Amino acid sequence: MTKSLKIRSLGKRIYREPTTEQAEKYRRIRDMISSEIPEIKAEARAIRQGRQAKMSEAIQLLKSERELRGLSLADVGQRTGLSKSAISKLENNEDANPTVNTLTKYADALGMTLGIVLTEKG
Repeated sequence: MTKSLKIRSLGKRIYREPTTEQAEKYRRIRDMISSEIPEIKAEARAIRQGRQAKMSEAIQLLKSERELRGLSLADVGQRTGLSKSAISKLENNEDANPTVNTLTKYADALGMTLGIVLTEKG
């Protein structure tokens, strides 16, 4: 007994219509996933906020050190090759997402070394 496949063509692509059983299976999977989406989004949001908090803390440490040393944005800009506006945005934007290279340049400008520590979760 051969099953009849429904085929439709869209340009150069050919799509096979799912069987009733396949369509039901895909619907169940979609329903399962859609019920999990709010939880997944909340977990992802919490992870992002935790990472952002750590990044903000590191940036604020650099800013505090810059101010402690009496350096202006222009001074740091000359030492890093970054513009004053880029440094200001980095220091004042809560959503700042600098590269490791940018943070390394900033730390170098202050006579510091950027250290990255990897630890086990928990």
